[in-house]
Amino acid sequence: MQKRVLDQIGEVVRLCEDTDGIVIVNRNGIVEYHRISLDSYWCSQETEGCHILELYPELDEDSSTILQALKTGKATYNVLQDINNRRGQRVLLESTTIPIVVDGQVECVVDSSKYHAIDQRVIRGDSGGLYTLDHIITQDTAMLTLKERIRNVAPLDSSVLIYGETGTGKELVAESLHSEGKRSGKPFVSQNCAAIPSNLLESLFFGTEKGSYTGALTRKGLLEEADGGSLFLDEINSMEIGLQAKLLKVLEEKKVRRLGGSRDIPFDVRIVAAVNEDPAKLIREHRLREDLYYRLGVVRITLPPLRKRKGDIALLTRHFIECYNQKMKRDIRGISEQALRRLEQYSWPGNVRELQNVVEGAYVSARSEMLMMDHMTDILDQGLMELDQEPAGGDTIEDGFSLPQALEQYERELVRRAMAQSSSISQAARLLGVSRQNLKYRLQKFNL
Repeated sequence: MQKRVLDQIGEVVRLCEDTDGIVIVNRNGIVEYHRISLDSYWCSQETEGCHILELYPELDEDSSTILQALKTGKATYNVLQDINNRRGQRVLLESTTIPIVVDGQVECVVDSSKYHAIDQRVIRGDSGGLYTLDHIITQDTAMLTLKERIRNVAPLDSSVLIYGETGTGKELVAESLHSEGKRSGKPFVSQNCAAIPSNLLESLFFGTEKGSYTGALTRKGLLEEADGGSLFLDEINSMEIGLQAKLLKVLEEKKVRRLGGSRDIPFDVRIVAAVNEDPAKLIREHRLREDLYYRLGVVRITLPPLRKRKGDIALLTRHFIECYNQKMKRDIRGISEQALRRLEQYSWPGNVRELQNVVEGAYVSARSEMLMMDHMTDILDQGLMELDQEPAGGDTIEDGFSLPQALEQYERELVRRAMAQSSSISQAARLLGVSRQNLKYRLQKFNL
């Protein structure tokens, strides 16, 4: 076999080790093979036999890296793309495209992509599907006061900064501010800043003009998408300091220029931002610009963790049971006193979101009319218990305890949660602070 062909095959094999999806397209642009690891995206039956432009109709011979490779016989590497597929989903990806050349002719193209985000959330019109204040389930005095404050702040145009631990309901509050306010009939755009790599985030914020970089299309940025409505920026502290400065300038001037563009575009947007760490700590550690903090935090809302509102645990548990009864067409009547006491004794590092996951897991396991202790013991025992929490026997460690096994359970749960809240392996790897290859090894190790 020709050395050039062997080299090309070796390059493709290397690509396959670190990717979310592989597409092989023949010389006519038809998809011959498609493998993708994301359940949230399409499967091979939907793509094989289709022309690449059928799948991504807004592309053309100039903007499609696959068609360019077929035409020129040249590979491209790590090209950032922000494109819409034929379903209308907005897809942010990073692709490497390699032509396979035999006897001087391109026989096919192999495209390897890492997906950073799929179907970014944009709610238009009458805010259907958004949370309202009625979705904040509480009987806690401090939370009831907070709900009233949100109701009073909602009609204003002032920017809002929400601080709360992971799982406390920051997005719920952000959506309530929009749906209860005067902008409720306008777009609500939500973006998790930690989900997108920094080199793609700038084009996502400000928009692009076709040709501003390889593969770039004319695309509105987040601020244009949200014009007249609200833009929710979650985990804004994950944004690079340099980009924070650019965002501050744009917010102060109330106009944006697309990358590669030549004109300023005015916008009218209410900004709601959120952080999951103490803002003062973020400023001290130079992870959040102080001037941006003051610009965003005209109104500041702090959400208490679930461990400080344990009186809500029973109420929330009953609420989640009712939701799953409707969703799964069952009739679980409630939770036993023993099981409820177990929930109230737990520290809930993942807050309300973790409680919901535990109730769902117990609900699926239940074979009686009540959620019982044995339906959730395994779930809680494998959960993210605080490392300084006392063992079940007090200060002593029982015979048979295995530190390696306990650490492995802890690691497995971290990986599971990162994948559950991510739309790609790339995003989950960034949340965990590991490489994609390292995360893929752990997914195989834990059979996730």
